[in-house]
Amino acid sequence: AGLSFEAPRIPVVSNLTGAVVADDMGSPEFWVRHVREAVRFLDGVRVLEEAGVSTFVELGPDGVLSAMAQECVTGEGAVFVPVLRKGRSEAETAVTALAQAHVRGVEADWRKFFAGTGARRADLPTYAFQRKRYWPEAALPANAPTGGAVDTVDARFWEAVEREDLTSLVSALGTDDDTAWASVLPGLSAWRRQGRERSEVDGWRYRVVWKPLTEASGARLSGLWLVVVPAESDVDGPLVDALADRGAEVRRVEVESGMDRAALAGLVAGEYAGVVSLLGLVESVSLLQALGDAQVDASLWCLTRGAVSVGRSDRLVSPTQAQVWGLGRVAALEVPERWGGLVDLPETLDERALSRLMGVLAGSVEDQVAVRASGVFGRRLVRAALPEGAGSWVPSGTVLVTGGTGALGGRVARWLAEAGAERLVLT
Repeated sequence: AGLSFEAPRIPVVSNLTGAVVADDMGSPEFWVRHVREAVRFLDGVRVLEEAGVSTFVELGPDGVLSAMAQECVTGEGAVFVPVLRKGRSEAETAVTALAQAHVRGVEADWRKFFAGTGARRADLPTYAFQRKRYWPEAALPANAPTGGAVDTVDARFWEAVEREDLTSLVSALGTDDDTAWASVLPGLSAWRRQGRERSEVDGWRYRVVWKPLTEASGARLSGLWLVVVPAESDVDGPLVDALADRGAEVRRVEVESGMDRAALAGLVAGEYAGVVSLLGLVESVSLLQALGDAQVDASLWCLTRGAVSVGRSDRLVSPTQAQVWGLGRVAALEVPERWGGLVDLPETLDERALSRLMGVLAGSVEDQVAVRASGVFGRRLVRAALPEGAGSWVPSGTVLVTGGTGALGGRVARWLAEAGAERLVLT
């Protein structure tokens, strides 16, 4: 059987020409050139953008082209929707892509989408909405000015300042002498804009703090718990004993360094009430994958020691263990159904610390916890105000940008280069 070539029935932008093609696609020579010549991906995306396309749907095994295309568009507001994502449920990502396209105005044939599911259209109520508000209204202080007169005057003044509109400013102030204002208006306008920008940026600034948590007393466990430790480890004895003392049946598994993922999946297979890991970063990644391969649904808890600091007197002593916390935060987003949490233990693992750990494992709603001699602490994200007198940061020397290969990282890297950074390291 041979191949027959036809002209496309819908407009097609080719990576060969970087433009809309028609009859050219109906010849074998076109496809030979397509294999041999340069890929004009940037030109193709720009042509689509010029044609008014703002929603791009990627049909492929992952979102690689979506990430590349974000760097190609010149305007704002374009959305890139990959239909499939590596390592994720195909049905979930496909439906998510359809939803993203739909909210952008792309028409979807819902009859075909719901065909065979028994779904049917339902009529909305025909009565008129009452349009009553139930939001609480903030009460004004007793000495606050009433009416909008003051706000209106302020708004007119600052609007004229920001536009550097001298005529409107003088009119708002009710004065005929514009000589003095003409000299200060540019500087006042710049100050106002910088203040607005800094106020907006301050709203994005956060920091991590650790807050004391209520401890669970007399916590009991049940079922079979899997404890995964490095080969020839001798530090897990108190942990195993504590689990058993509180009602759990314990299965202990040692993991050799560099163990194959398939072999590890066979080693940990089973039904468990929970999984506790004392592994390092590389082995934790393999364990997380192996538990999925073995279809283990129990929550995984990763234990570390000295990986976080809950206060000035609490030293962070193990950057290597801190890497496990980076993995854990990603795992919480990627596989929440199989994730329990992260628990950092104190240097001395006494009976009180073990009791607090058992309370966390028994059903804590927290997934990032530090157990210390003074109590149990949970990780919190709070707003961080800019310190008084802090100026703008001027980059110099070598700057490391983590996540620098993505769309946002590229913009940050360009800003750093323009601002004076001599060398950039993108990871």
